Amino acid sequence: MNRIGHFFFIILVSFPVVSEAARINEIFFDNAMMTIRHSGCQLKPLLEEKRRLILPMGDCASGKGKINVFHPNLKKIHWAQHDPKTVWIVVTFSTEYRFEMISSPSQYLVCFPRCYQQNQANRLSQIRKTQKMLFLLNGILFQIPLQNMLIDKFLERSIGFVPEDIVRDGLPHFGAKRDDWKGKARKHKGYDIYADNIDVIAAADGTVVRIGRNYSAGLYVKLHHGSRLYTVYVHLKSTLVKKGQQVKQGDIIGRIEGPTGNAVAPQLHFEIKPNNKSVDPLPLIEHFYQGDRQMMAKIRGYKESLLNTIRHREREVHKFLKRPTTYKY
Repeated sequence: MNRIGHFFFIILVSFPVVSEAARINEIFFDNAMMTIRHSGCQLKPLLEEKRRLILPMGDCASGKGKINVFHPNLKKIHWAQHDPKTVWIVVTFSTEYRFEMISSPSQYLVCFPRCYQQNQANRLSQIRKTQKMLFLLNGILFQIPLQNMLIDKFLERSIGFVPEDIVRDGLPHFGAKRDDWKGKARKHKGYDIYADNIDVIAAADGTVVRIGRNYSAGLYVKLHHGSRLYTVYVHLKSTLVKKGQQVKQGDIIGRIEGPTGNAVAPQLHFEIKPNNKSVDPLPLIEHFYQGDRQMMAKIRGYKESLLNTIRHREREVHKFLKRPTTYKY
């Protein structure tokens, strides 16, 4: 009898039970801030490694979870039960990091590098709800560069759009192959939004630094937004601005009316250029809207469809190049 009692005592000591009330309820990441919502968990001393930040949550339970974040310095966030009474939340960085924490009875906020005031977070949330903005970069909010266009329509007419002449026109996303049907492929360095008879507006306050025209671009305008951050608006029919002019976000700078330059169909070719180097705007858009689950699901759907469209276009280009007839372009 004593042996049996001793046996059960060891079992209870070796496998302590965590109260069902103490658990992680939700973890999400939005605009450089991780929110941990919990019921009764206790944060233990942090483990700060060179490229990892570990938040041990004591007297706590949770299933496994992972977030692939869109942030210049963060790679991922994941969490799991480390031992029967402790959950580890692990933030992995690509470089060295800084952070700040704010705690309350039912949640922890971890900000990279610093926590904004709550009213700032609320302001950004309200701005996202207007669906007029594209992304936040270097502290500047950038608006969709076509008048009265909202984010749903922007996605539908860009990454979600399949041009009628898929071979010659190419696909609208950043990095798409262009001119491969001529046998000399190049990388697409912008983002195309297919629309016609629509005004083009300044995505943010800036200065007109260039107005030009050439065979491939047609008429184009380049704006400087400070700190070597530029935007470019290509395939315009006309423009209303002059070099050196100061413009405000939303000011009309030009108009799309039919295709110009080497565009096959009417479209705005838009570029965002930090340090005057073109980058893909889609990760910036995903970062800005990642708190909107419906929007993120829509973007994921478009990205999955795009992979199939890319393969389809490659087959069509291959067939085009094998045509016996001469095609004039």
